[in-house]
Amino acid sequence: MLHKGKGFVMLLLTVVLLAVSAIPAYADEAPGKTEIRLKVGSKQMKINGESVSIQPPYQESGTVMVPLSVFTNKKGFGAKVQLTNNKIIKLTYGTHTIVVTLGSKDATIDGKKTTLPVAPASKQGVTMVPLSIIAKSFEATLAKDAATQELVLKFVSVNDKSAGGKNIDTDAGKSKIGDSYYGWSMNYPTGLTMSSQTQDGDIVVFEDVKKEYYLAVIVEEAKDKLTMEETRNTIYGYFDEGEKVVDKKTVGSGAAAYERVTTKNKGGFFFEYRGIQANDSLYIVIFGKKAKTAQELAKSTGLLDSFRTAFNRSDVSVKDLTQIVNGLKTFADEDYGLSVKLPKEWKTDTEASIPWFYLEDSGYLYLDVTSLVPGDTLDEWIKRKQARFEQTFATAFRKEPEIKNVVWNGVSAKLMKLAYSWDTEKWWEEYEIFAIEGEYRYYTELAYPKDSPAAQSNLLDNVLRSMKADFATVESNFGELADELDNIDRSAVVTRTSEKYGYRITLPQYWTGDKKSLEETEMEYTTTGVGAGVNYWEDESVTFSELTSTIDDYYKELSGKNSKIKIIENTTVQFAGFTAKKVVFEDKTNNKDSTPYRITNYFVLKGDKVYNVWGFYYLANASDFNVKNMEAALSTFAFTR
Repeated sequence: MLHKGKGFVMLLLTVVLLAVSAIPAYADEAPGKTEIRLKVGSKQMKINGESVSIQPPYQESGTVMVPLSVFTNKKGFGAKVQLTNNKIIKLTYGTHTIVVTLGSKDATIDGKKTTLPVAPASKQGVTMVPLSIIAKSFEATLAKDAATQELVLKFVSVNDKSAGGKNIDTDAGKSKIGDSYYGWSMNYPTGLTMSSQTQDGDIVVFEDVKKEYYLAVIVEEAKDKLTMEETRNTIYGYFDEGEKVVDKKTVGSGAAAYERVTTKNKGGFFFEYRGIQANDSLYIVIFGKKAKTAQELAKSTGLLDSFRTAFNRSDVSVKDLTQIVNGLKTFADEDYGLSVKLPKEWKTDTEASIPWFYLEDSGYLYLDVTSLVPGDTLDEWIKRKQARFEQTFATAFRKEPEIKNVVWNGVSAKLMKLAYSWDTEKWWEEYEIFAIEGEYRYYTELAYPKDSPAAQSNLLDNVLRSMKADFATVESNFGELADELDNIDRSAVVTRTSEKYGYRITLPQYWTGDKKSLEETEMEYTTTGVGAGVNYWEDESVTFSELTSTIDDYYKELSGKNSKIKIIENTTVQFAGFTAKKVVFEDKTNNKDSTPYRITNYFVLKGDKVYNVWGFYYLANASDFNVKNMEAALSTFAFTR
């Protein structure tokens, strides 16, 4: 009977399966997040190092529960919250909306019904919600700092993009401002400067030099008629911490009615909020000033009263602040002198070290600039790139590249079209533009699913037409930019040795270490879609017969639960000089959380030490090159003592 041994086997088998999800997907190995740290039982969380007091998180049924403020604090996510009937909570962050109910595991995430692991609860008057599922839905990564035991959230704020100090008073002949896309206009806020604007233009903020006046216009989608409570609750979501309501009322009646809320914050500011619904939108206009009483806001009533939920395109006195023209908005990167027009739904990845733009799960575009190696040519560069593509994907999962001449950014360039799939049913199209100018190479990559809206919108033509990079700016801002990926010898290998656990293994040198230390119990090296690793544990009680029996039971149970899992091979072999259990299995589950893959496992019992040597590849990446590399790596495993 197995005790400790069986538990460890089950655990390590599970670890190998989990490792699959960490293998990178294909993008030819491309390159300031906000960080929140918190700990179960601690009354403090840190947002970018700044401590904030919170209700202590706790753990229930394996799920960490945190106060709602983890997601609503404006220094972090700044998610908007709306409460209905004192129990239904609606969280909005960027394009994501989550609706949960106190005491219920039922929830809706981006319109899809789901079940929470633990129901939201009220603890000492503070709403507590499950951390992991909300963080994931808001596109944040969640990890644990082993040294401090803190839970670490990292994400890119949806409001990171700033317009940065445009003085609107310099527009001669303009007496109004507005946004033609969102359909609003109002009188010029004289003496104020536009201090920030979101990339979509749905939030624009103005301030004076002394920071004593504040004006903001916010636009949210609101197709259904909102109640007074719903409008006010939306307004409340924009309050500063500790901001107090001093007056609230409904002004006017019928279609002209709006909600007005007057507040005072801790910094000596009084604010007037107006919530106006029109054009399938909710417009929130905020005016604030440093004052002793709320009555001082009355001096600016004329500015607020000038707000209109309409934009007159023929009125030349209106300064159009819109970021979206004909459904497109301009993205820019000053370091490269770069600008490109993309559909309004696209976003900037501010975490990336190169200009990178994306449409959630539906496409991306990036520019990578590297130094030109003397003697290199466009054709040779493309040949190397094509060879890597063919080495990465199995024949059935890729299509023959198409190459043609194009003009990019005013210079002659070449375009290579690639197509690849993870299941031979859904295909991605990738367009790679190669250009050389001066001492630098310019590589642009645009990719999206074949059946996506991006594929139907002439996006490639738009990129070729609108994408501009300033060569002089690049030359002045950058020095030597070697392309390590292009210049690497993919045939080179390196032998890695574990002194502590007494083994060595030879791996392709270009594989990277996800768990690179061989002095730990788990080692793992991978590249796109393929990898290998070693897991180690000790068990004085287990025999080889018991070990193989446990393994058989595990895989029998695994394949019994999922018809997509197939055991390819289950036998006893000689491996690294020992009798070993070999199991090869495939999982053809294909959904958003899993891509079809194959794992080869060797289990060796050496005294009281168990070694699990494994290799992995996605079926889409089962090219001769990848499979040979993986099998060669496994064959080199040897004991050193």
